[in-house]
Amino acid sequence: MLKNKSRSTKGLLFAFAFILTAFTGVSTITVPAMASNSPRTVAAVDREVWQSETGKCYHSKNDCGSMNPAKATKIKESQAKAKGLKKCKKCWK
Repeated sequence: MLKNKSRSTKGLLFAFAFILTAFTGVSTITVPAMASNSPRTVAAVDREVWQSETGKCYHSKNDCGSMNPAKATKIKESQAKAKGLKKCKKCWK
């Protein structure tokens, strides 16, 4: 019975880590490992974002502000950061 409780607790921790990363934009979260004293790092999901044809930021939607949706490109957030793009302050509130 203790083994099942440990598994459900572990599942809750991973669910919490996933939800936290999905809504805060954090790239990694450290959660305590169940079997040892060392922490375990959980990588966040690399979500898809929108890059405008011109500009210096990436967007959560393809029609933010004066952006032309027909010319917006969907890329991974990690790629946008690697290109030096910043989060749009309007659509990432």
